Amino acid sequence: MKSKNEFYKAFFAALAAQGIEVRRSTSADYLADLYLKDQLIAFYTRTDVLEKNPFVTVPDRVMSSIHDLARKTALQQGICTEKPYTEKTEKIANGVYKLCEHGDVVLACKHHPLFEFVFSTYRLAPDNQAPVQRQYFYNKEEAMENFAARSGLVDARKLFSESELILIHDEMVKFLITPNDKTIEQFEQVQILIEHLEDLLPSLKERDIHLDYEAEFAHDVDGNPELLDAAELSR
Repeated sequence: MKSKNEFYKAFFAALAAQGIEVRRSTSADYLADLYLKDQLIAFYTRTDVLEKNPFVTVPDRVMSSIHDLARKTALQQGICTEKPYTEKTEKIANGVYKLCEHGDVVLACKHHPLFEFVFSTYRLAPDNQAPVQRQYFYNKEEAMENFAARSGLVDARKLFSESELILIHDEMVKFLITPNDKTIEQFEQVQILIEHLEDLLPSLKERDIHLDYEAEFAHDVDGNPELLDAAELSR
């Protein structure tokens, strides 16, 4: 899971499919209000907790169903369910475990009742060693990559995000299949780059790349789309 927004979108859509309406809450304490047949039955808090409305009668089975759906959605979104620490791991305040520390940057993890294991990276303030500039992650690999870059273990200038890798892959594939003056050497280099990108992100192999065929291929050998249009019209 990349962010909680991904979970919210999927969970609220799943609730709607079951007849539970989700409305933006008017209270600063809640993210959303849940209605069943126009009756306010529960609240979704900003700390990701589902609370039953104490002023109405809500069957336990309804609340259990909502909790089960939240859990199922979180698992579908790819939360980390493998415990990344042991009882010997250094424990900080509020149930947070320190996984790694390098320089003034810390990689930590805390158990969450809904999202299982949530990771964070932060810096230690030079004056009092308090955590500052904390960033949260719901994916272990992303958290580790962020820690490595923030701590200087790797050169952040040499890293690409997943979205950037996908964009590069798209452009390289387009380069191979669109008319241009590529040389054999360029063709081979791009093929090697594509294979390398697909090794880094295997899901790229299964993706469909959508091209604007009129824009990409409406060219004659001289790169003049007007001549091609004229030839098509003369047929």
